[in-house]
Amino acid sequence: MLLPIEVLSADGTTVSRTVVLQSGDAESVRSLWLRIHGVRYANQASVQVNMSAWIPLNNDTVTIAEPGRSFGGIGGGFATLAITLPLPNGTMVSGANTIRFRFNQTDGVTSTYRVLAWNFLTVDGSKTIPAENFAEDAPETWTPPFSDAASIRAGQEHWHGASLATNSLPNSQRMQAHCADCHAQDGRDLKYFNFSNASIIDRSRFHGLSALQGQQIASYIRSLALPNPGRPWNPPYQPGPGLDEQPVSHWAAGAGLEWVLDQDTDALPYIFGQHQTSLSGTTSNPRGDSASLRELAGHITSDTFRPDGNLNPREIPIALQLPDWSQWLPRVHPKDAWGSAFTQSEFAALYGGDATPGNKGRIGANLPLRTLLAAAQRENYTVRAIVPAFAQWSQARRSFLKRFSGGKTEWSPALTDKVYSTQLWQLVKTWEMMQEFGLEERGHDFFGSTADSRSWFNIVPGDTAPSAANIPDGAAGVGGSALNNEYLSASWYELQIALNSGNHQHRDRGPVDWVYVIGRFRDLYDQTHQPEPARLLVAVIKALQSTDPHVGPENISQGWRPDQNVDPRIMISPVWAPVFKPLPGEVHQALTTALLGAWMDKNLQYPIEKYLPMGLRSPAYAPPHNYGDISGGKVWEASQQFRNAGVPPELARRLQQWGLAFAERAARLQY
Repeated sequence: MLLPIEVLSADGTTVSRTVVLQSGDAESVRSLWLRIHGVRYANQASVQVNMSAWIPLNNDTVTIAEPGRSFGGIGGGFATLAITLPLPNGTMVSGANTIRFRFNQTDGVTSTYRVLAWNFLTVDGSKTIPAENFAEDAPETWTPPFSDAASIRAGQEHWHGASLATNSLPNSQRMQAHCADCHAQDGRDLKYFNFSNASIIDRSRFHGLSALQGQQIASYIRSLALPNPGRPWNPPYQPGPGLDEQPVSHWAAGAGLEWVLDQDTDALPYIFGQHQTSLSGTTSNPRGDSASLRELAGHITSDTFRPDGNLNPREIPIALQLPDWSQWLPRVHPKDAWGSAFTQSEFAALYGGDATPGNKGRIGANLPLRTLLAAAQRENYTVRAIVPAFAQWSQARRSFLKRFSGGKTEWSPALTDKVYSTQLWQLVKTWEMMQEFGLEERGHDFFGSTADSRSWFNIVPGDTAPSAANIPDGAAGVGGSALNNEYLSASWYELQIALNSGNHQHRDRGPVDWVYVIGRFRDLYDQTHQPEPARLLVAVIKALQSTDPHVGPENISQGWRPDQNVDPRIMISPVWAPVFKPLPGEVHQALTTALLGAWMDKNLQYPIEKYLPMGLRSPAYAPPHNYGDISGGKVWEASQQFRNAGVPPELARRLQQWGLAFAERAARLQY
């Protein structure tokens, strides 16, 4: 049986599969297990087994595996969930058993769901159907609906110019946007992530096109001679071991759902280089089993936390499932959301430069990004202008959405959709340009020797977070809840860390405002009650490693400034204690010692005079009070708390002595 099973969006669409079970196997079945992608709201899908009633899928009818359950289950943040559906007694029979999947009705946004894997479970959770009965539908075997040049050309024309409806609901309005406006302009995203012919045709019909037009578009997509390592359900850039060993063209495909961990603490061996003996690619430590974590304590050293080091977040798996490609796509294009306010804006012009009478003078002498990047493909063209051009485009978006940044905005679901979709549009178009112009491997051209081997060079991922546009938690938040709003903010900030954590060249609070981003871990925990100490530690380490090792603290904006970054007190703060609760005491103690030791070693590289030069004032920064004392200096005042946490007395003494010298000079110079 081929997987996945795609269930498309015409209301009432049904897909079935039949399997033969022996009498003993049939009698032992108690439930149906599914790994399901794209069930985004309650009762979107229903399941029937043999002659049972149709059972709608929602958070009350199924059991959802962690961590998906804590992130809202069906209707929550994760696009893919593992669920178990109890079956009534007598459902299964000896011989042929038929399972049916139905798409009940669209919400006007969703048009497909996929069953990635399924099986019948016995009372002890064993799977009844052998794994060899299933096979993956391999994209390399797919062929276009039409192979003739005329059909492919027609599909390309539809992609760029066909008039579309908003959705398949009655009386749906027509859109100004075309396929190429919300997707990559040449359709490479559908090729890259291997959206099937059937799903492309169905989505075309969802937007008001004919089946023939959909077939022609699918034929055009299949004809693209581009890399296609992704799948619709694998989150772009999901971190995991071995990702850097793949060609850079495969990076966006991510490490796959198999590297979304069952629990956050499973990531710790990957941080400290012990994963070969601690975890396999598919098996997590049993929940609550601290034995292997205790063994890890002896391998935790300050070297991992070293500010002059370079931890690779791309290779460390996490228990946070990042958004899939469909969650990247805007629900409404900015031209449909804002009309001429967008089309005549600098924000629009800086992307593609579609000059209109209203925007011709708005970008001055600056080339639109696509024009600039096309010119940069020439060997003799300097790439120096590319990084500031993206920065200007980000600033143009902030200016465009500035009217909503104040505290007086009356947020509604409709306004949230418009603002958030505008952010998503910029993210998708950034991905388009990074791929089309081969920019992900050019970090050394932009940042020199401190650059990562693969990197973005902008802040667009982090700027996609709902919180970046001040979209509030609650019913007016993205996804209609505080939980979904916080999940998306956390995910886009996590993506920023994976794609561009600064390449050791931070300036002031960019490209990542580490104190703010790390503080948001606490906000997400308040919603999920799922501690993420390992993911947090990766962020803390990357925060410490954000500065250039060759730039000292006398450089206020770019140098090592411990008072302006996250500091070791996060390990002993009562506010953060719940986040570290899953860690055995000896592991927490080892982490605290290692972090403080690395932080102190870096501080002592420079004389006190470098931190407090005469006549220079460092800008003050106070993190929100609910984040606790994790930044702002005077760490030495917590020396006794560090001792109480098990830090060696000599290390605590070094902290105290350095702090006294720092405070003495600050007082003398009246800092």
